[in-house]
Amino acid sequence: MKNPPNLTRAWLLTGTVLTTMAFSFPVFAQDTTTTTTTTTTETTTTTTTEEEPTEIVVTGSRIRRSEFNSPSPIQVITAEKSSLSGMISATEILQNSSVASGSGQINNTFTGYVVNGGDGINTVSLRGLGAQRSLVLLNGHRMPPAGVGGTVAAVDLNTIPEAMVSRYEILKDGASSIYGSDAVAGVVNVITRKNIDGFELSTSIKKSEHDGADEYQFTGLWGKTFDRGDIVVSLEGYEKTELTAGDRAAFSCPMNNYFDLNGDRADLIDPNTGTYKCYGGATNGYTGTYLPQSYYDYYGLTGYVASRAVTPGATCAPTAVNCVSGWAFIPYGSRDFNNKRLESQSIVSPVKTLSFFTSGNYRPAWANGVELYGEVLINQRKSEQHGWRTFFPRFNENSTVNPFSAANNVYTAFTGITGLMAEPYMAVPSDSEQDVKVYRVLGGARGTLKNWSWDAYLSMSRSDGEYTGDVIPLDRVEAGTATDQLTYALLNGGVPCGAGSPAGCVPLNVFTADILEDGNFPQAMKDYYFVKDTGKTTYDQDIFEATITGDLFQLPAGPLSSAFGITLRRDKINDTPGEFSRNANAWGQLTAGITKGEDTVKEVYSEFEIPVVKGKPFFEDLTLDLSGRYSDYDTVGSAWTYKVGLDWAVDNILRLRATNGTSFRAPGLFELFLNRQTSFLAQNQVDPCINYGLQDEEGNYYNTNTTLRANCAADGLPTDYAGAGASATIITSGGLNLEPEKSQATSFGFVLTPPETGFKFAVDFWRIQVEDQILSTTSVVSQCYYSDAFRSRPGFCDLFTRGPDGSILTIDASYRNIPTEKTGGIDFTIDYQKEFNFGSLNVTSQITYTSYDKAQTFPGNSFDDYNGIVADPKWVGDVQSRFTHQDWTFTWTVHYAQASSNLGFFNEDGTGTDINGQPVTYRASVPDYFTHDFTVRYNAKTWEVTAGIVNLMDKSPPYLGSGQYSGSASRIGNYPFGSQYYSGYVGRQFYLRLAKEF
Repeated sequence: MKNPPNLTRAWLLTGTVLTTMAFSFPVFAQDTTTTTTTTTTETTTTTTTEEEPTEIVVTGSRIRRSEFNSPSPIQVITAEKSSLSGMISATEILQNSSVASGSGQINNTFTGYVVNGGDGINTVSLRGLGAQRSLVLLNGHRMPPAGVGGTVAAVDLNTIPEAMVSRYEILKDGASSIYGSDAVAGVVNVITRKNIDGFELSTSIKKSEHDGADEYQFTGLWGKTFDRGDIVVSLEGYEKTELTAGDRAAFSCPMNNYFDLNGDRADLIDPNTGTYKCYGGATNGYTGTYLPQSYYDYYGLTGYVASRAVTPGATCAPTAVNCVSGWAFIPYGSRDFNNKRLESQSIVSPVKTLSFFTSGNYRPAWANGVELYGEVLINQRKSEQHGWRTFFPRFNENSTVNPFSAANNVYTAFTGITGLMAEPYMAVPSDSEQDVKVYRVLGGARGTLKNWSWDAYLSMSRSDGEYTGDVIPLDRVEAGTATDQLTYALLNGGVPCGAGSPAGCVPLNVFTADILEDGNFPQAMKDYYFVKDTGKTTYDQDIFEATITGDLFQLPAGPLSSAFGITLRRDKINDTPGEFSRNANAWGQLTAGITKGEDTVKEVYSEFEIPVVKGKPFFEDLTLDLSGRYSDYDTVGSAWTYKVGLDWAVDNILRLRATNGTSFRAPGLFELFLNRQTSFLAQNQVDPCINYGLQDEEGNYYNTNTTLRANCAADGLPTDYAGAGASATIITSGGLNLEPEKSQATSFGFVLTPPETGFKFAVDFWRIQVEDQILSTTSVVSQCYYSDAFRSRPGFCDLFTRGPDGSILTIDASYRNIPTEKTGGIDFTIDYQKEFNFGSLNVTSQITYTSYDKAQTFPGNSFDDYNGIVADPKWVGDVQSRFTHQDWTFTWTVHYAQASSNLGFFNEDGTGTDINGQPVTYRASVPDYFTHDFTVRYNAKTWEVTAGIVNLMDKSPPYLGSGQYSGSASRIGNYPFGSQYYSGYVGRQFYLRLAKEF
């Protein structure tokens, strides 16, 4: 019997605590000590053979100090822990952290989606607030954005030099007063290895039992430490292979997964296969025929009803509606929505990266103690995505290439009809590839001035990307069909390839079974209509920063420490889309103009650590941290941010900590300068007035909102308006009048460290609220019609246009400061270490509970809580148990995502609607999801080998119902679409890592 979700999450937390405490209680009376270095900022143990500096800078502070103490909660993920979990890439490590895994993450499963930074990018979103609100640092210095397209803004995790990583430190609250813009949800600080002598080689392999999404990594590393400094150089190659839809049954046949009220499957049976019908995302193999526009104009009707799907076949009866000689009607159940060719589309897209990284320090004899340091990072990503989409060109009823024109049509149902419009449906490839090179050079100097330490550096970086994708030139389609693809108007008198057509025009005569059903286009037609479009993107970032830190004066409880600094940063983007996209000449695809712009920020900041009480009863150490920053942007003006932190060590057992502060995010360059990006949405996805006045048999309105009904009627729309016309054009541009986002973050918690027990336990409560979020949204149409003000004053109603038939033509979805989002929850951290005479045990756990995740789209609207929906679980976490005996280490890791559900959008039983008159339910919830990893490591003096199994139980996610209806969860194949389930997509993997020191 399945445990209820509340019992399951209680088991995960309580079971971990009891297990560790059971081991810890017997050692209260023992005099054992440990030799590991422990971070008290988060109760995670970091063991390293590298020499620790006498003074360090903790992530979340600029002050150099001798202890790892901070009022802010920090999660530490060591390279060792990741390796023993079978993880290879930075993407997998960071996206699986408890602070990130409770929300969706952008990774290689996003084939065919429009994402900031372009296809192939991998990012980390902390607290579910988005990658643009999560700052990523490398050794305390800001990493540059990378990617392709006009929306580059976030750090691509593919650029992190994984071979050099010592640990990841994740600051789990806002820190704009310390680091500036973007540190809203938190900060990821990647710390690289130092003080290495010798040469190291390593290789890692993760191979799926079922094939696909295999990973390979090879690294070479050399380091040298000498009297006046050190240097380290690394080279790393990484590859992830493709997982296609055909590699797994769950992806090759996406089904509706409907059930009747008796619990029996109610999916449509495909007569061609005798099994449940599949819907793969691209329609293929038939032609839709429609009454001509003139018919609707004459009778005052809207919409394209009387559509018939026909395919080359037997002649129909001459009295049948839409009968055409030589064409047979194809029933819905027999239509091809999942052509065999779709099995080649990417579920996990392939990627290759090559990274070079070097860092060094040097103290010249003539420099009076000044240390020079530098870093160089060169990274290249080559990624590609393979997909399919539906190509459905429109043919006017009088186009001579249209087989349903007046000359061919045997149509007798209505008098006066001389021909039928045609819309053939064909699955065609939609592939893309990217080549992104990132260059980053950093040089600096640091030293001391009396009792003060100073540090200054300059970094320069560039992301240089090229992206190529399949396009179908719109002007060629219009010439080849003799039809305007937006208005369906006849061109060139109905003669394809008439005067003024693009050179080399080929009539688009696709009305054969060979083309419609099998996609066998003649070579001349293929060369003319299916071409590649290549764009180029550069993103430059230059930073100068100088900091000085030291003690101002002595207080009774200790020195008042401080840090002061300045930052100058310039960001510059230049995206030039390919010729067809740039000229809005791509059929049915996103297009954009050249996005070009830059911004410069000048900042000053300060931080103070004030010892209040020390060495008193109940006040072993009480410290107050204060920080503030002033930022002045060329584009959006200035902003102040602050942070207050309190760190109270009651005694050597209990430590209390709390923070409260503000953060901000300046608009990204694409949010300011994006140049008229266009996309398309169906009318029923944007128009709230569709069927606004329909009533049931008892006269009750289906739409009960009186304001909406009155406003739709005031615009002259009939009560049964069906949503006429083609898709609405969505126009998104930068907003030059944007304000920075403002946020406030609060955290408070405690750390429990009973002495001589090896047990540590931390609990942190957190909440973040973001105001004036920068968003591009098409919901301005709904906001117009649901508003009491309606068109009485300028506002949302001015941001869209309607055509004569009522259809929405365009929507201005440019970036605006509109919504508010707030989220909060609790983090639990557990660390237990125990030495036995036969070995040592270490159990660590990170668990996050999100209590709410609310968003308000427009001021005055109610907040919608998305917490707990599919792919946004309330509870996530992991537990790692590690036992070491001499040279052997055995590790068991458990990953957990709580049950989640979208049933709040429906009735509690999941009933959504009637299918063919039959009430159905469909799966809109996911049970608790656990995966287990097991590894064994043998560590000799100069070499080591680690082997194991990832997703040991080969656990797959459950099937979900179709996303056809509002509120249904997003799916990938039949599975829920969420990064928490990535391991289930791939299945059981065998892991091997070999490493050798010379």
